[in-house]
Amino acid sequence: MTVTYLRGVDNWSVAPATERDYPLIADFLATTAGLGGRKFAADSRDVAEQLAGAFPGAATVARDGSGRVRGYASLNRPHGVEPELFADFALDPAVPQDLADAVVAFVLDRFATESTAIPGSFFRTIVSTAQRAVIDALLRRGAVEEGQFIRTRKPLHDEDAGLLTGVAIPGVTVIGWPEVIARDLGEQVRRLQFDTFLEHFGNMSKTPELWEHHIHSRSFAPDFSVAALDETGAVVGYVLGSLFTAGVAPDEERSAHTDYIGVRADQRRRGIAELLLKRIWLAALHRGLTVASLGTDIHNRTNAHVLYHRLGYRAVEHSSAYRIDGAA
Repeated sequence: MTVTYLRGVDNWSVAPATERDYPLIADFLATTAGLGGRKFAADSRDVAEQLAGAFPGAATVARDGSGRVRGYASLNRPHGVEPELFADFALDPAVPQDLADAVVAFVLDRFATESTAIPGSFFRTIVSTAQRAVIDALLRRGAVEEGQFIRTRKPLHDEDAGLLTGVAIPGVTVIGWPEVIARDLGEQVRRLQFDTFLEHFGNMSKTPELWEHHIHSRSFAPDFSVAALDETGAVVGYVLGSLFTAGVAPDEERSAHTDYIGVRADQRRRGIAELLLKRIWLAALHRGLTVASLGTDIHNRTNAHVLYHRLGYRAVEHSSAYRIDGAA
C-alpha cells in the first residue's frame, strides 16, 4: 500500500519499506540533522537489523516529491515480559504535518489490526521532543504520555587515564567483556540485568532469547561493557554499552554509551556504579573518544540521575514515552 492522499503535500508518499530502501534510509540517518542520536551505524546492514523485528510489512518509508527518503517508522513484534508492540519513528523535523500524520496513521492502523490477536497488548513508542510533528499526530490519535527520559553526555577531556585506572573498591574486581565470556559469567550478567531492569520503566529486562540477540547484535559494544565481581567471583554489577552517534558531518559526535547499568540490590551505595562508569570512561579514552553518554528515566526509583549529574553528565536531549492500549 502506498499513501498518496496527503493534503497540501504534492507527490509525497508513505509506503512499506523494502530491502532496496535500506541504503537510502542509512543515507537519511547520516545526513539529516535534528533526529537525535542512534546506537547503530548509518549502514544498510544496521538498518536491516533494526527493522528485522517489525511485523511483516509494518516498516514504512516516507519520501518527498523528488523520491528522497525523509523518514521511516516500524511497528515491532512483541518481546520480553510485556505484550508491548513498540514502534520506532524517525522523521526529518522539516517534514509537513500531513506527512507525519500519514506515517503515524500507517503504524497505528497496523497496531489496531495486530493487537486484536494479542491479549493485553498495547502500543508504546519513545519519541524525542524534536519530533514534534510525530508527537502531535500520536496525541490526536489518543496516545497518552507515560514516561519522560533524558539523554546525557559527559566530556572526557579533563579525565586522567592514569587516575581512572587506579580507582578501586576493596573486595570488588571489574573485568572486561572478553573475561566475562572466558569465565562463563554471561548468564549471571543477564540475570542481574533482568532483575535490575524490572525496577525500571518499560519492557527492558532481557530474557535468554533477547539476551542472545542483544549481545550478538551489531549495536552491542564489548569495549564498553564490563562486570563487577565480589570476593567470591559473583557478578554484583554490570554495564552493557554501545557506540552512540549524534549529529551529522562535520559536527558528528561519537560517544561511549551506557545502554544498561545495574548493581545488585544488597551491594548498592558502595560506589560500584560510579566505579563501573569510570571504567567505561577509561575504555572510551583508550579508543580515542572524548565523550561518554547515557540515557535515564527521570522518574527512576533509584534516583540514578542524581549520581549521573554529580559525575558530570548533562542533559542534551529529552524524550517521552507514549502509550495506546490495544483492542484486546
